[in-house]
Amino acid sequence: MTLLDQDWTEEQAQGLLDSLNLDGGTPKWKPEHLWRLLEWCSAHGKDWATIEGQLGFIAYELCNGFQAVGRALKRAKTVEEARELAKPYVRRLSASETQSEPDVATRLRA
Repeated sequence: MTLLDQDWTEEQAQGLLDSLNLDGGTPKWKPEHLWRLLEWCSAHGKDWATIEGQLGFIAYELCNGFQAVGRALKRAKTVEEARELAKPYVRRLSASETQSEPDVATRLRA
């Protein structure tokens, strides 16, 4: 499942992707979100360390767990508007620079 498969426009998908700042590898997310990513990818036969796997998980979350953000994003007409509307979701996922959680990425790779 990708964003475009869920009837998102290219502008909406691009704005969300820009906001997420994914580059493959381990996203800079809070540990609980990394664990949910791993669990979702394992259940759906996806590689959690790829952009494809991460976007599949995000598409699932926006259609199921974060429906209000997903609905708001689907109303965006421009990439800039989608970036702005994605901010609450991105803030919720993102680990702070000073977060002192255990290194989940290391434990996930083990």
